[in-house]
Amino acid sequence: VKGRIGKICMVDSSKNMLFKNDQLPFNKELDIERVVADEEAYNHAVLTKPENFDCVVSNLSLHWINDLPNTFKNIFNSLKPNGVFMGSMFGVDTLFELRTSLQLAEMERCGGIAPRVSPFVGSSDVGSLMQKAGFQMLTVDVEEIVVGYPNLIALLRDLQLMGEGNSILSTPPAMTKDLLLATEPIYRAMHGDPTDGSLPATFRFVFMIGWRPGQDFPQPLKRGSGKMSLKDALDKN
Repeated sequence: VKGRIGKICMVDSSKNMLFKNDQLPFNKELDIERVVADEEAYNHAVLTKPENFDCVVSNLSLHWINDLPNTFKNIFNSLKPNGVFMGSMFGVDTLFELRTSLQLAEMERCGGIAPRVSPFVGSSDVGSLMQKAGFQMLTVDVEEIVVGYPNLIALLRDLQLMGEGNSILSTPPAMTKDLLLATEPIYRAMHGDPTDGSLPATFRFVFMIGWRPGQDFPQPLKRGSGKMSLKDALDKN
């Protein structure tokens, strides 16, 4: 595969993360350019150049974007004709167990709730947003992974180490020890696994693929032009 790759442009807003592995052997085998830039602002010279990339890949970062429609449009403009965009992001219902438990605990202890889990886009909305940006031949898929944690602190520590803490501009009040003590029994009562006592945390992944059409881009046949039914084709196999 590496023999067919001309150049890789790696983009990240964190310089430390971007250059973390720049001394490993693979850097000498591939032509890699590292660009420190904000993918939402999309204002670096490499990114603003139209029709610059054959393929754009984004892995678990788009859920931090505030303006997804504009970001999809920027990515579309960066692609060459017949270029492809492949991405993944956390979708709605991610950490719903933590969200509901915190809300109930905060209602009990504080008389109100604060946004302590960042909002996520609905998986059904991703396709329409990409289509409006110009992408065609869309593929959107969803997968859920449920991870069991021994207690609430272990879950919160893991989210912190993942860099997935809440970063809403309207910073909520500090999460007090009293609130944490109230949250865990609610979490266990509503969502806890009765077999091993673990606390499940759901991560919903949305995977997406979209193409920028070009001169030789395949087009669907006209409706009703098919000469064989899908049922007949499947029966033969």
